Amino acid sequence: MSELTSRVSELSPSRRKLFEELLKAKDDCPEPAPIVHGERSKEPATTTDTKRTCQQFFDGINRQLDQTLFGKYSLYLNFGYVPDDRGGYASIPVPEHTLNRNSMRLVLEVVGDCPLEKRRILDVGCGRGGTAAVIHQYFQAKQFIGMDLSYEAIRFCKANHCYSGFAFHQGDAESLPFPDTSMDVVINIESSSSYPNIRAFFCEVFRVLVDGGDFLYSDVLPVRRMSECTALLKTIGFQVVQDRDITSNVLLSCDEVARNRMLAYRTASQIAELSGFLGAPGSAVYEDMKNGSRTYRILRLQRAGNQGQPERVVDCLPFRGALE
Repeated sequence: MSELTSRVSELSPSRRKLFEELLKAKDDCPEPAPIVHGERSKEPATTTDTKRTCQQFFDGINRQLDQTLFGKYSLYLNFGYVPDDRGGYASIPVPEHTLNRNSMRLVLEVVGDCPLEKRRILDVGCGRGGTAAVIHQYFQAKQFIGMDLSYEAIRFCKANHCYSGFAFHQGDAESLPFPDTSMDVVINIESSSSYPNIRAFFCEVFRVLVDGGDFLYSDVLPVRRMSECTALLKTIGFQVVQDRDITSNVLLSCDEVARNRMLAYRTASQIAELSGFLGAPGSAVYEDMKNGSRTYRILRLQRAGNQGQPERVVDCLPFRGALE
């Protein structure tokens, strides 16, 4: 069961109203079959259904935001980051009164000291382009491509992030439509928990990265699942450069901003429905982070240079275990 499905299953019947309304909304864009290395792929019906549900959910979230006064400024869906006395890895401070300050801090923490200048960057699960805005403002990338499963998110990005060298595409994280060794950096922030086959995603990231390329990865997952993900990444061929637990920093951010973010939604039922999605205090995901059953981590990984692509990466079958 994906993390998104798990979160939805935790909702009471009365709190599923918004979710059901979002799924009723029809998207006027065609839904092409997923593409794997230029060919149409056949996926199990359950996997296809999970992805379609996820796509419809996030399309609905984006439509709701676009209909509010806050829509144009709602670039981030991440939980955010607040520094503590341990210090952080971000090389760029965010001014105190900056809009979306905590979410920008999270992106900068994920980047850390990884060099981005003159490199080709792929942001998988780009959402409404918050990471794109940070990269444009603070770094000089050679090329930036944002990709998301949500058509509505990509529409928003194309309309609001018209920067030179930046492009946005709708696509599937488990079947990246890019050539082998075509990217220097891949970024993935708070997105992988909704992927039905996370192993396929990790394999695809490895495939599109150049030797020595960086994978900047962060998410909140159950502790055991996060441990399995880290082990899987090593098995695929990644080297772990940094592995940081920032759960306490994310909780500080949720305490500050989650309730205010819910005001971007129009009705009391929507606010109640999305409390877990936004990490509001009292929600299941918030309480799980607080009691230690879920962990929020940032990993910087590298595809080791001159080792080529191991045979085991080509065969990206679903990972058997708690990740399914």
